[in-house]
Amino acid sequence: MKKQSALQAWNMLVLSLPKGIAAFVIAVVGLSVSLPLSVFLIGVPLLAATLVLCRMIMAGEVRDVTAWLLGREHPSVSAPSESGQAAGEQQGWRSWLLSVLKDGRSYRGILFGIMQLPISIAAFTFAIVLPVTTFALLLSPIAYEVGMQAFDFNLFSSEWGLLDRLLDWDLTSAQRSWISCGVGVLLTLLLPLFLKGLGRWYAAWILSVSGPEPAQHPAPEPGRGTPHFVETISGAELSTLSKLTS
Repeated sequence: MKKQSALQAWNMLVLSLPKGIAAFVIAVVGLSVSLPLSVFLIGVPLLAATLVLCRMIMAGEVRDVTAWLLGREHPSVSAPSESGQAAGEQQGWRSWLLSVLKDGRSYRGILFGIMQLPISIAAFTFAIVLPVTTFALLLSPIAYEVGMQAFDFNLFSSEWGLLDRLLDWDLTSAQRSWISCGVGVLLTLLLPLFLKGLGRWYAAWILSVSGPEPAQHPAPEPGRGTPHFVETISGAELSTLSKLTS
């Protein structure tokens, strides 16, 4: 198994926000429209469509976090659309509708759609703030010189309060800027660990809300009577993921 990539973790955390917004909008709008219309039976198919869409977004996130935890560059892509379409044609729309409404994973998709927005906001914020803060600290000496030469503004004029009193430091503004740069170097070395830790935290949330079941229903292959299971995570990978996220 390859090592987990900090860059892929950052990419996963940043992209979680647009996916979270899409899942939240689909869940809230779908429930708001379908539940009142369920009295007239028109809302039942709309509710099923909302459940399926939220579950599809959740399944995509499961594939992404699983690929990252296992050190893969790209998630393993199956053909859920063909399987779902074949199953829908053989079952009929009524059977498909009942299977969606009875499936617990569909309601996990709704929970994912509602809770994913605040979690993705937190993940996106940390993924942006940590690198930006690190980069800003690294540029502290340059920012000090530019501020003094171009704008006659001392960026590090204020003392460091309690730290100065405890250590009895008598530092100039230039020295403070270089100390800030040293903190930035330390954060640069620790940044991959922070991003991987955030990635594991985010993956643990995705895997917990999706549940242990496969992301797709078993669907019979065309022309055969033996069901063909479309799964994105095998049993061995599940045990590995439980160790990585614990």
